[in-house]
Amino acid sequence: MKILFLTRVPMTAMRFIFPFAKRLRERGNIVEFAFGPGEGLKDVEESGFAFTMLSMDEKSSSIKNYRVINQLKKVILHGQYDVVHTYTPVMGLYGRLAAFRAKTPLVIHSVLGSMLAPEVPLVQRLFYFVSELLTSRMVDLFITLTDADAHTMVKYRFASKENVRVLQYEYGVDLNKFNPDNIDKIHLEEVRKEYHLQDGVPVIGFVGRMIGAKGILDLFEAYKQIRAQGIKAKLIFLGDVLPSVKDRTSSLVLKNRVQESGFEDDVVFFGWHEDLPLYLSLMDVVVLPSHYEGFPRIPVEAGAMGRPSICTATSGAEIAVRDGKTGFIVPIRKPERLAEAIKKIIIDPNLARNMGNAARQRVVDFFDQNKIVDQQIQIYQEFLKKRESEKYSV
Repeated sequence: MKILFLTRVPMTAMRFIFPFAKRLRERGNIVEFAFGPGEGLKDVEESGFAFTMLSMDEKSSSIKNYRVINQLKKVILHGQYDVVHTYTPVMGLYGRLAAFRAKTPLVIHSVLGSMLAPEVPLVQRLFYFVSELLTSRMVDLFITLTDADAHTMVKYRFASKENVRVLQYEYGVDLNKFNPDNIDKIHLEEVRKEYHLQDGVPVIGFVGRMIGAKGILDLFEAYKQIRAQGIKAKLIFLGDVLPSVKDRTSSLVLKNRVQESGFEDDVVFFGWHEDLPLYLSLMDVVVLPSHYEGFPRIPVEAGAMGRPSICTATSGAEIAVRDGKTGFIVPIRKPERLAEAIKKIIIDPNLARNMGNAARQRVVDFFDQNKIVDQQIQIYQEFLKKRESEKYSV
């Protein structure tokens, strides 16, 4: 079987699809990728997977990107793929149209969270709704991360119950890479000293894109409220503004507010670093205050490193974080509630340790990358077997 995975940028392929793609390749399938320009290209090149770089504008909304449909059609026709599997709304739209025109036998789409949630900007919700309405019949199988997302697909008649499969915990974690016992302790101490992270002073951490939708301004407001109560703590941001995002001002606003607050010596902007397990090890609590999410992956990776997380009540939050057990889930855009939850953890080392241990165990039980790849393979096998039987029963 020959399979083409379509993603918006190489990083999506590298972080979310590689383990599954590698298993498919090990089983004798031919697996290739196509994506637009962006971060993560080096990792794809080193993986050995064949790929096509699409002529896409870095801004997803650019009208120029519609030319990609013709390019994709040519790629699909030339590659003679049996399956085209798309990720993200934009590539879902382009990929479906191209695969339909190329008469691809099977089209699969992974739904990475509901884009119809009220917190999603109206323009994006409209784009998603219209594109799904127009092209959902071009998809043979939808794979969602939650029962709620599957229900949404059926409710709006984007899909029937028969062609939706729920893959809970899609984003598995490499438990060898994300393992507290495998951290280079010497390097860790060097980073702590370089950024003046002192013993006894708790570290609040954020990991992700430095944009407003990730709640970075809410987090700093919560931090100020904590400091106003006389609680000493460090706040570190691990992330950057990617070339493909529209919001290039929120990070500047954040840095200006930090300077004006007088806390600039206690707030650290790391930028992006590839050694995520090491930097998660610096944090006593990991905070993801997003306004909306597909699925909150960072709390899962933090849990693998034995760190509790605080997550806003976005799609999939209740799967990534067990409220009161492995961390806390708080309302969206409520800095005061965020501050309360952070305070509970950083002033109680025993609570932080117990939550971190529970988070690690939960990741081992449910988010082991190997188990999740097994589920993905099973969904493929069952679906292909069903299609094969239907073909011969006609």
